[in-house]
Amino acid sequence: MIYDVGVVGAGFGGLAAAATLAKKGMKVAVFEASNELGGSAGKFERNGYRFQSGATLGMGFEEGGVLHRLFDQLNIDPPAMTLLDTIMDIHMPDRTIHYFRERSRWYEEIQRVFPTQSSAIQSFYDEVYRVGTMVDQLTEDLPVFPPRTLKDFMHLVPFVNKDAMKLLPFMNQTVEDRLKKYGLHNHRLFRVFLNGELMDSVQTSVEYCPAFLGYAALQTFHKGAYAVHGGLAAVAERLASFIKHSGSDLYMRHPIHKVEKSGQHFEFHTKRDRVFRAQKVLLNNSVHNFHDTVSKDMGEQSYVKALKEEKRDSWGAFIIHGGVEGAVFEGEDAMYHQFIDPQKPDDLHDGGQFLMSLSDPRDSSMAPVGKRSLTISTHTSISPWWNSEQYEADKEQMKNRLLDTVDFYFPSFKEKLDIVLPGTPITFQKWLRRKNGKVGGYAPTGKYSWLNSYSIRTGIPDVYQCGDTVFPGAGTLGVTLSGMTAAKEMTR
Repeated sequence: MIYDVGVVGAGFGGLAAAATLAKKGMKVAVFEASNELGGSAGKFERNGYRFQSGATLGMGFEEGGVLHRLFDQLNIDPPAMTLLDTIMDIHMPDRTIHYFRERSRWYEEIQRVFPTQSSAIQSFYDEVYRVGTMVDQLTEDLPVFPPRTLKDFMHLVPFVNKDAMKLLPFMNQTVEDRLKKYGLHNHRLFRVFLNGELMDSVQTSVEYCPAFLGYAALQTFHKGAYAVHGGLAAVAERLASFIKHSGSDLYMRHPIHKVEKSGQHFEFHTKRDRVFRAQKVLLNNSVHNFHDTVSKDMGEQSYVKALKEEKRDSWGAFIIHGGVEGAVFEGEDAMYHQFIDPQKPDDLHDGGQFLMSLSDPRDSSMAPVGKRSLTISTHTSISPWWNSEQYEADKEQMKNRLLDTVDFYFPSFKEKLDIVLPGTPITFQKWLRRKNGKVGGYAPTGKYSWLNSYSIRTGIPDVYQCGDTVFPGAGTLGVTLSGMTAAKEMTR
């Protein structure tokens, strides 16, 4: 059999693309190296707990949202989920910020937390909402961006209108440039807060984040944040089920170690010495792994250059999966928390600031009765983990730093822990096959860094790519959009 499309990787991008293609009647084969779906937004189970591999907050399920549109197009229902009024609580040394979804409540919180600068901060957020909405409108039609071919440029022509022109100032400035307009660039507390949100969503700080990307990410939080029952893996399971019921195939535990061109089709070689064939290819296994996946001849045709790729920096993650008693924090009902290390509040990675998600206490699929599963994660530099002569000691030290910080804000937290499983970039390479443990795509490095993004095109005819290393980048919404864009181009 020769499939219409072979998809390497069952992350959100690959599954979204495969489901879209299957809906259009194409015969698709999806190859997943592990025994779990969802990639970095997948799950694993241990001691009665279901742990989320990485991403935990559900977004894009609101009316008109990316995943809402996808599920509507497929005519299937999403899993059960809880809409969060409080997106998360941000714990700082001298105060807690309640990050409310609803705009008026968020502005009231700004007044409470930043009383002397509340007017300027609200004006800044007025701009965030306005520009973020414009970015959303542009991405709804799934243009290929950055454009690579004449067709790509031609497809962008309809977007060159009066409204689009209003975006130009935000495409050649950083978020920090915009903060200067409102006199907020030296407001230390607000910068600490904003850096935390941008590190979570865009992998960088106000100083380096292109304004239009940062604004799109910031306003997304306020459109609808959800605790998905069963974790985000439940979303991946729905998509996989649709793919199989549509007559396409999903091959778990089938790592692809080489894709090569053979006549008029492509061959996919698995480590089980099986060979599959398809007319087109979609790579959802990260650009970091590109040259380890395609043949040398194909690699030489690509826009993705091996030497350049090796030099591009990317974050890793240090993560803790844990189980905890149900009543975690006295008087707290938020399921998502961001913690700022009271000793080093300006550190944006390696434990200086980090996120913790708790499973919904009403979601019995995530933990034993009376318990909750949790995920703690912080950005980390990759190379020290691979070059460490005391790896286990370093892992223990980082684990203790994160748990001690939570315990600082919520005394006796550590006493309630039932199970603690730390992971490093080495863990991500071993279990998720992320090369060198790189996750979250590429961190923006300045106002024009978006021009260095990879589009869904690889430069090889009939070979496409999607995922967190492809524009629009990290997060389940970004990777889903890139998968849907690739599917659209494959069927033009």
